[in-house]
Amino acid sequence: MTFKDFRATKIDVRIDLDRLFALDSKVAKASPTLLPLETKQELLKFLTVDHKTETWVWRDSEGRFIGYLSVIDKPTEQFMEVLNIGVDPEFQGKGLGKEMMAFAERTAAKLGRKKVTLVTNVKNKQAIGFYNALGYRITDKKPNYYGDGKTRYLFEKVLS
Repeated sequence: MTFKDFRATKIDVRIDLDRLFALDSKVAKASPTLLPLETKQELLKFLTVDHKTETWVWRDSEGRFIGYLSVIDKPTEQFMEVLNIGVDPEFQGKGLGKEMMAFAERTAAKLGRKKVTLVTNVKNKQAIGFYNALGYRITDKKPNYYGDGKTRYLFEKVLS
């Protein structure tokens, strides 16, 4: 299966909250190092109030959400932050995450941003390896980054 032909669809989180929360819960359950969002309202607040993200989804042939990407554009600081990325565990390891990150980088470049940043738990070895393989580099290590007592790595990739 190739995901290069799948199109990202920008969604209104308020309208698609049920399906997005179901996917986010499935992804979080499969990875114990992720920051769990326990309720739909918590996810909605996190994406729309706390961080004012834009969210895209990728769907399978039946229209089910199989991946999502939430970004924060920081035009005055010349970068875009990937706040959330999630791939349905059934579709992991098939290139969708790589395609989603490439989409984020293309989007940032089209907006004239100079880099893409993101944050991940220092214990999330799978994500660390994934981001390193895509050319992201650790720029800082922050204890208690989200106020949950867990240390996070800050990553960035300078766009060419």
